[in-house]
Amino acid sequence: MLKIKLFLLLLLGISGFAQTKVLYNQSLEAYKSKDYVLFLKLAKQLDSIRPMHPTFTYNLASAYSLNGKKQEALGVLKNIVLANNTIAFEDDSDFESIKNDEAFKELSQLKVLQLKTRESSVEKVRLSEKDLHPEGLVYLEKQKLWLASGIRNKKIVSFDASGKCSDWFVDGSYSVFALKTDYNEKYLWAACSAIPEMKGFKKELEGKSEILKIEIASKKIVKRYSIDGNHVFGDLAVTKNNEVYISDSAEPKIYRIEKDGLELWKDLRKEAFNLQGIAFNREESKLFIADYLKGILVIDFNSKKESWLEFPKETSKKGIDGLVFYKNSLIAIQNGVVPIRIVRFRLDQNETKIIDFAILDNNRKEFNEPALAALVHDKLYFFANSPWKFYDKDFQLDEAKFDNPKLFELDLKK
Repeated sequence: MLKIKLFLLLLLGISGFAQTKVLYNQSLEAYKSKDYVLFLKLAKQLDSIRPMHPTFTYNLASAYSLNGKKQEALGVLKNIVLANNTIAFEDDSDFESIKNDEAFKELSQLKVLQLKTRESSVEKVRLSEKDLHPEGLVYLEKQKLWLASGIRNKKIVSFDASGKCSDWFVDGSYSVFALKTDYNEKYLWAACSAIPEMKGFKKELEGKSEILKIEIASKKIVKRYSIDGNHVFGDLAVTKNNEVYISDSAEPKIYRIEKDGLELWKDLRKEAFNLQGIAFNREESKLFIADYLKGILVIDFNSKKESWLEFPKETSKKGIDGLVFYKNSLIAIQNGVVPIRIVRFRLDQNETKIIDFAILDNNRKEFNEPALAALVHDKLYFFANSPWKFYDKDFQLDEAKFDNPKLFELDLKK
């Protein structure tokens, strides 16, 4: 099994899973001793604990193949390829039993197909502040003004049509992630979290997060909202009644600000793994929540039920970061797949199923981890290049390795 050794280092990145490591080592022993029945049992357990992990999922495909379960092996391999078309599986002897299957050969063709470049969005402007490391953005309709958040510089900047940046808000303590306004554009809500990539980070700050309520007219903080524990507040959604819902990437939980207090709204630790973008439908009767590993969870406010959207077989549910609702569709920025893509998932009339999808952008050379997005009328805006991978081991940013932030525009009417 070639991938066990190649992906072993990735396993070490999982924190708090001592039992997972035990199971993993047991699966290695089962494989080496050719106890493939036990190997499959353990591979299933590991994949259920951590779905779409590069090692676990690949080993599950191997285990199915070694146990003569061809269709299951091919299905898992296809999911792997859809999530990462660089995976080399063709010469792995574990798949000897299925190498002559037509579906196996089609997987190699699928890898090539995924390299096809699709270019629907266009670059609109480059920001002047190179090391801002923008994440979220928002357009203030009343002021005709763009705002962008700063991961590195812990602030919010405004920028004009030329890309010239001006400090708009500099009183934050942590990296600024998502930005959203209330319905009347009186207040700006900002999700902030302490991470090593920000300037001035200290170990004792790790896990601290807060939501800022900023009066737009004065650019002053009205209130800070925080809660004890280890959190990374990454995205937020605001209703017309000014209720604020926040996704936590440190623990799969949703928090809510209602009647001026921050409280736990949904504990999803039994359901989800790593929460990212969140978005309401038009009627605000459903909340869609992206999970980086499992796809998209839907919470129905009327029925109080939670359910996972079923994805089409020809696309991946992995790696969704930014999520925007637009005309009975969800626009997903998938930066956790290879190649990076932006996909439009069309929903049925009840908004409970994905009935179709279209890849809008794919394998763009300009894309280096786009994240959150802002919808302005019929156009989607996002920063195409975030310098996450250009921090060194001490979290210093090498500006020689990346370009100034590029704002892209995607016309959804086309």
